[in-house]
Amino acid sequence: MSIETYSLDNILKKYFKENEKVCITLNKIEISKNIVINNEKCISCDICVEVCPLNAIVPHNPKPPNIIVDSCVFCGRCVKKCPMNAIEIKYNVGRVENSNITIEEWIKNTKLLHNKIRCLDCLVCVKTCPFCAIKSNGYKNLDFDCEKCELCGFCGDICPIDAIKYEGIKKEGV
Repeated sequence: MSIETYSLDNILKKYFKENEKVCITLNKIEISKNIVINNEKCISCDICVEVCPLNAIVPHNPKPPNIIVDSCVFCGRCVKKCPMNAIEIKYNVGRVENSNITIEEWIKNTKLLHNKIRCLDCLVCVKTCPFCAIKSNGYKNLDFDCEKCELCGFCGDICPIDAIKYEGIKKEGV
């Protein structure tokens, strides 16, 4: 893993697009997500439109569909179902460690981590999970339904005190 040191402005310009969500705290840079459709690979079959649970993909025949990024939770259903592998989700993850900022690019989330000690039991994640995959079973005891959970990272993004995190698979060559 390479560690690069930059000013904050340079990091934001280099690794994050202008319209991407970036949240910075004293010790980390949150996940920035981007989803793209490769126009050369896409055959406009609209399977991605059909499988999107939030209607964040709009058909645009004969051209590739449009993705409404503000509505997308990056669940990856479209990526899994695309017969041409034309859709890609990129996660840029940054951490501040020992005054250095480490940037990694992930290809997908693989594991959800819930910190029960840090959790305030505000239930924001329960109320806003797009897949209804989180239930409350009493004070600070959340139940994550692995059958429903898409590991999209939405609950971690909205958690006000960072009690939900993810681990992911790094993109090769990064």
